[in-house]
Amino acid sequence: MFVWRSLVAVIGCYVVVAAMGCGGSGNFATVTGTVSHKGSPVDGAKVEFHGTTQNAGKSDIFLTQTDSSGKYMIAGVGNNPGIPPGMYKVVITKFEGNFAMAEGMDAGQLEAQVSDLGASAPVQKTIKNHLPTEYASPASTKLSTVVESGKNVNVNFDLK
Repeated sequence: MFVWRSLVAVIGCYVVVAAMGCGGSGNFATVTGTVSHKGSPVDGAKVEFHGTTQNAGKSDIFLTQTDSSGKYMIAGVGNNPGIPPGMYKVVITKFEGNFAMAEGMDAGQLEAQVSDLGASAPVQKTIKNHLPTEYASPASTKLSTVVESGKNVNVNFDLK
C-alpha cells in the first residue's frame, strides 16, 4: 500500500514537472546587447522594442534602460519568460530635462506634451535628447532586429 502511494506520488511529480517544461518556453526570447554612440557606450539610454505586428489592434512594446557600460537586457515580462519572437523596430533615446517621460512615450509625444502645456521656449530647450533624433520614434528609426526564440545576444546598436 505504501509503495503504491509513493509510486503514484513520484509519477505525479514527474507529470507536473514535464507539463511545466512543455509550457511553450520556446515561444519567448531574451535580448541582450549594447548601445553606443559614435563608438562610446551610452549610459541611461531608453531602449524600446516595438513589435511590427499588431495583436488586438495594438503593437507590443518592450522597454529597458542601458547601464553605465551601455548594456541592456530585455527578458521576462509579467508571467512570460521573455518577449515573443518576431520583427521589432528599435527606438533609442536619452532625454534629460524638466519634463519626465511617461512609460512608452516617444520624442514626438514628449514634444506634444510640452506644446500642450504651453511651456515657454526656455523650458522647451531644457529638454534634450542626447542621441540623434532619427532614432527617437518608431516612425523615424531605421533600427530594427529580428528576435528569435531563446537567447539573442550581442544585439548591438552603434548610433552614428
